[in-house]
Amino acid sequence: MNAIIFRADETVLKQSDPTYGGTELKQEAKMRRLVFVIALLAVASVGISASFAAVHQARTLTFEERFAPALPLMVKH
Repeated sequence: MNAIIFRADETVLKQSDPTYGGTELKQEAKMRRLVFVIALLAVASVGISASFAAVHQARTLTFEERFAPALPLMVKH
């Protein structure tokens, strides 16, 4: 386990275990990356599902519904 000792003139990194290797840090980095990827995939799948649900719920408009605001303007000219 690492501890940082703060002094007025310098910052010293003190290792409490001299046999501590970088293997555990690499495994921790891989686990963090894995958790990040899983969270990213979960958010993406929710977004994709929401967009498919919106498309499924949408209905096709008729010509009159789509162009109703413009019809009075066309009649006047």
